[in-house]
Amino acid sequence: MSIVSSKRRKKKGQAEGSESTGMMLTSLMDIFIVLVLYLLVNQSDGVNIEPPYRVTLPDSGVDTMPRPSIMVVLSDQDVKIQGESIVSMAEVKSSNRPEIEPIREAIVRIKTEAEKKKDQAGVATEVTIVADRGVPYKVLKKVMLSSSNAGYGKISFAVNQK
Repeated sequence: MSIVSSKRRKKKGQAEGSESTGMMLTSLMDIFIVLVLYLLVNQSDGVNIEPPYRVTLPDSGVDTMPRPSIMVVLSDQDVKIQGESIVSMAEVKSSNRPEIEPIREAIVRIKTEAEKKKDQAGVATEVTIVADRGVPYKVLKKVMLSSSNAGYGKISFAVNQK
């Protein structure tokens, strides 16, 4: 009888031991939840473009998000590239030339500086035009031609999403 009871004890001990040696998933699940929350909070949908003071963007039903690019801001007073004032709007409107030389030179300068720093975001050949609703098409056409002649053929416009 003692042999049978010792076998039962071993089986009973193995069953209890197998329950206690199982993997604890609680801490692992906590780590995954924290990781998922961190990734959701820090997810980047694109570049946030805030229109400058006195620039009212047109409305559009566009679905694409902005990408890193050179920002050309056209207000009723001047033309700014990456925040630096390049030329006044009066000079652009009064010019009879199809290209605006200071804009082309500024974009080329930004590109060469980015190549020296090996900054891939500045080397990308894309320009985003942030223009006020009241800017005439004639001015937009000159800015687009100047950007294209500087080697930036991909041109996007910043708009308010409906």
